[in-house]
Amino acid sequence: MQPITIQSSSGFNDGTDSYLELLQKQLDMAKKNAEAIDALSRRADQDQKSLARERVAEIKKQIDALRRMLLLFGGKDAKAVLQQLKDLASQLKQAAGILKASPDSAAPDTAASDNGDGYAAYAEQQASADADAQAAANPFQMPLPPFDAQRAEDDKQIEFVTNALKSLRAMTERMVKQQENQH
Repeated sequence: MQPITIQSSSGFNDGTDSYLELLQKQLDMAKKNAEAIDALSRRADQDQKSLARERVAEIKKQIDALRRMLLLFGGKDAKAVLQQLKDLASQLKQAAGILKASPDSAAPDTAASDNGDGYAAYAEQQASADADAQAAANPFQMPLPPFDAQRAEDDKQIEFVTNALKSLRAMTERMVKQQENQH
């Protein structure tokens, strides 16, 4: 993004120049405020995703504990465990939604991204220029989105916990059916 500057088309009078200087200062202040808001928004998104990752890890631990409990007590409270599993599935769905939301808005957790200008701005500008050059060289090829290692790890964890939850749910449902058939 190129900086916006306000210039006097003629040195008509000092009043106009001072007014333009004031407008330029206000524009610069608005840009700084917008950058600060963007940084806060990115940080809030990172914090929310971090909490969601912690929640996925907690859900995994709860699934493991429920599995051990069922194996230890023989499915005595299988119906109650089924309800807990439904609650955990709902919580996992919420956490997954947060982690899968808008990868474009997630900024990497590095000092360079907090810098605001400098390297991060240059890297963004260079990436944009590279994408434009590639599109010009081969207009029929769709550009690939950049690989996001954290997103890939999040997806892997969500899939693992989802499969563990489904497996335990199937095992618990079998136990409930066995108990109903015995009575």
